[in-house]
Amino acid sequence: MNVAFLWHMHQPNYVDNAQGVALMPWVRLHAMKGYLDMIWLVEQYPEFHCTFNLTPVLLRQIEQFAHNDVRDLWLELATTPAADLTLGQQSALLEHYFKAHWHNMIKPHARYWSLLQQRGTQVERADLPRIAAGFHQQEYRDLQVWYHLAWFGYAAERLHPEIGELKRKGRDFTEQDKETLFDCQHKVLRSIVKHYKTAAERGQIEICTSPFYHPILPLLCNNEFAHRCMPGCRLPPPFVHPEDVRAQLQLACEQHTTLFGAPPRGLWPSEGSVCPELVPLLGELGFQWLATDEEILWRSLPNDTTPDRNLLYQDFQVEQGTSQMCIAFRDRSLSDFIGFTAARNPPHHSAELLLGQIEQINRNQGARAGDALCPIILDGENAWEHFADGGETFLRSLYERLIRHPHLRTTTFQQHFQSRPSRTALRNLYTGSWINADFHIWIGDQEDNRAWQLLTETRDFLKAQKHLAPQLEKKAFDEIYAAEGSDWFWWYGDQFVTENDLLFDELFRTHLQNVYRLLGMPVPAALKAHICRSELNHVARTPTELITPTIDGKVTSFYEWAGSGLYEAEQGQTTMYRNDRLLDAIHYGYDLTNFYLRADFRPQAIWPSNAALHLHFHKPTRRLLEITPLERGRCIAMLFAISENGRAEKRLGPATVAFQEVLEAAIPFRDLGWNNGEQVAFVLQLHRQGVEQEEHPSGTELTFHLPSDDFQKANWRL
Repeated sequence: MNVAFLWHMHQPNYVDNAQGVALMPWVRLHAMKGYLDMIWLVEQYPEFHCTFNLTPVLLRQIEQFAHNDVRDLWLELATTPAADLTLGQQSALLEHYFKAHWHNMIKPHARYWSLLQQRGTQVERADLPRIAAGFHQQEYRDLQVWYHLAWFGYAAERLHPEIGELKRKGRDFTEQDKETLFDCQHKVLRSIVKHYKTAAERGQIEICTSPFYHPILPLLCNNEFAHRCMPGCRLPPPFVHPEDVRAQLQLACEQHTTLFGAPPRGLWPSEGSVCPELVPLLGELGFQWLATDEEILWRSLPNDTTPDRNLLYQDFQVEQGTSQMCIAFRDRSLSDFIGFTAARNPPHHSAELLLGQIEQINRNQGARAGDALCPIILDGENAWEHFADGGETFLRSLYERLIRHPHLRTTTFQQHFQSRPSRTALRNLYTGSWINADFHIWIGDQEDNRAWQLLTETRDFLKAQKHLAPQLEKKAFDEIYAAEGSDWFWWYGDQFVTENDLLFDELFRTHLQNVYRLLGMPVPAALKAHICRSELNHVARTPTELITPTIDGKVTSFYEWAGSGLYEAEQGQTTMYRNDRLLDAIHYGYDLTNFYLRADFRPQAIWPSNAALHLHFHKPTRRLLEITPLERGRCIAMLFAISENGRAEKRLGPATVAFQEVLEAAIPFRDLGWNNGEQVAFVLQLHRQGVEQEEHPSGTELTFHLPSDDFQKANWRL
């Protein structure tokens, strides 16, 4: 069977073109890790074939950094000599230079971890100047170096031995060390495009593209297309600009041809978003295939088609009028396994599990396996921060198993479609994205709709201007196209949160403001006001009152859990979305003698009988509460003491637990070894057949302080 990987690489446009300034560092930092690591590792296995989707807006920024065409404000914080840092710069370093995966990118490095402990793991921005005064010059220099050292991946360390030498030095870095560090960084940036181009020229990889600024194409065609998959959704004023769809695609083709010497043949439409109106235009522009999510396939099939998962691995040709094009549909479970589950388990075991699933699909194809295509499509950069080694061991194990396998063959999408002329016709392409087959993430919410309204007003203003010089009009429309990118709308609304919400808001409005600035017109007041309804949507709220709920698995009343802590899983999602998670929310709290937990499952979600919930307490004592379902209303809950090496060393006994509408549990402080006033830190995981499937929150912990002996007196209220 043919196995086609598509690694999607993307970052939004962080550059304020009017000022020539990059306001966020993620293109540069991901280049040190994901972008170089992924292509370098593929180079180590010449028989392994795959497809990379490098979005045009990402490639342009890589080239801008490589040729020093833009200022990077975050980099300037590091290149400024530590002796010359102002108090404002020192505070900024302490605020921003710990924005990395703490467990995998900070904690393994003793000096970096100690600097985080010195700053504090939970600080308010207003406290940073006071904290900054307690840091010495050498500590700032070490922080400047370690933030960037931690972002160098395994490929850069092998290609540039100086990186390993600096890591081994560990502390007391000099300004000369910084020069060495950033010289290596610049060499990596200048090499990225060359690595991919060389691999494509020898036929090992295919490079496909996306619309230039990563917009949701159906919503540019006509935002009322959203009603096809979201009936009744409240939409902003009409935005009907199919000409912008053409422009975004043409810009992508032009840049791709310039960088790689040939036009792209494949398209990953932003967020897998498709509609039938795209097909004729894509054919006209020379595209031969596109890909989207499996849910689009299921909703595109005729109503009388018998559901059969094996259909997913057939070759399809989408047709619209007289136009036709090859189309592939991502296997969601395999793709999400890599993106969300593989890092939670031993890497060789994860590779073996994934290969086992692919082998089963191959067996299910029977005699037609040689013509079958298994598409695995996912984010190719963000997942690797969750692996202790950046994903190297897992990917090596996977690639080695695949190239040696007698019944599996890796391929690019173009290679596959060129060799398989026979395809099944698909005449009713569904309108939607890879997330729930709709556009809810990008339109319909109050914040989303406000952003669309401002985009529409600014575009209408630009279009109304007459006799603009061609170069000026081009620059102004480039700002419009940048504002059409999906990423701004991803962070608007309440689905996703980031500590940089306000900065994303600022970037979106800056692109629209620049249209007026370029034309010498005053910026409307509406574009100066934040769209975000709050400065930061907090993912978790800590307990505020004592609670003593009845442990019966039922939501007896609202007041039963009033005053508890709350974590909402959907808001805890960040750059990657998964729609198969089981948990919806976690409530947690205490009275003076017991800890209480309530887990809410997603609507229509079924807690599998082979799945266990693991409640890991990291502070003040290491404990594990393992909850296994038996049947509705019955569970087994066992509490264990955990040793320093992470093993369950002592069985402490059962805990009180019930499951009907929700899961509720109670554990006495005495069994947990807790004392009043101590800080608690915990995470909740879902394991299925010994494989970790979910973790909440991901990459961090829920924390709170136990009530002190005088809690009731101090928190008394009428």
